[in-house]
Amino acid sequence: MITTFLSQDDWTEYDCYVETHPSSTFEHTRRWAEILARHFKFVPMIIVHKNEVGKIDGVLTLFKTQSLFGARLVSTPYAVSTGILGDNPVAERGMLSFARELANKENISFLEVREPEQNENYVSHFRRSQAVFNFSLMLNADAQRVLLKLPKSSVRWGIKTAEKSGITWRWGNSVRDLDGFYRLFLITRKFRGVPGYPYSYFKQILGCFGDTARIYTAFYEEKPIASIFLLYHKKEIRYAFSGSLQQKSILKLQPYHLLLWEAIKDGCERGYTLFNFGGATLSANDGGLYEFKRKWADTITTVPSYFYSPTGLPLPQTDGVLFLVASKIWKKLPLFVIDKLSPYLIRQFV
Repeated sequence: MITTFLSQDDWTEYDCYVETHPSSTFEHTRRWAEILARHFKFVPMIIVHKNEVGKIDGVLTLFKTQSLFGARLVSTPYAVSTGILGDNPVAERGMLSFARELANKENISFLEVREPEQNENYVSHFRRSQAVFNFSLMLNADAQRVLLKLPKSSVRWGIKTAEKSGITWRWGNSVRDLDGFYRLFLITRKFRGVPGYPYSYFKQILGCFGDTARIYTAFYEEKPIASIFLLYHKKEIRYAFSGSLQQKSILKLQPYHLLLWEAIKDGCERGYTLFNFGGATLSANDGGLYEFKRKWADTITTVPSYFYSPTGLPLPQTDGVLFLVASKIWKKLPLFVIDKLSPYLIRQFV
């Protein structure tokens, strides 16, 4: 049995392992690693474990990131969770030991593995943080059964309000769809006081995912007012990105409710079994994002992050005074400045 880095000779076997593993996500794939490397300069350091006959029986997707806060190894940047995949505890422990040794050699401030659930293999050397929650909704071939699971006074009310408001919608994955989405996405990031991802990042995602990526856009009086960016993998639909105009007169029309419901109905009809709303913290967007996703979900899980620091540093924080001041300044910047600066600043936060 050996633990080593993924080599080109093992690409085909790796792809097959990731595709067939029941817990894998698109963040485990090589194509996602290529996207992150190209647009954010993160260095993929994918670890594999091989059994007695030389077959892959475990993978750990790590990326080396460099920012103002030091060098880190993360699995995977910007993902809620991209946990270790292993056929047995021996494989998982072997990869974690290899990762710790790598962190020691590479002068890393933190090694962070984001797991979808608690994992006993992190008992020694790792510290656990549980600030993120993930929200999902089980789907059914009968969309009406799914609808009846949703809260009547909030979600179903929002859907009906949107349907009566005169909003129209469409989905697509063309450059026109991306252009409309990206402007709304930047408006929302400005409103929240955080950097956005570069346009080229979304463009490559559409190029790589093809028909398994869709942009749903809502229109009011023929103008785009809200948009969501969805990724499809196996039987899961991922609510990956979103954006909208921020005027109260627009938001009260409930455009997000209409877009999400239309996407959920389509997923039910096409045999998808899970709609993953992604993660949120209790503090994000003053708790508004958590509350919005909570109302849609029938399953809420706590996502543990496991940290290892070679020098014993305290766990990193992203809610200090410095971040709050920077966020307030960001909200005041013109949109074209946010567009220009975001690709550089977003690399500081993984």
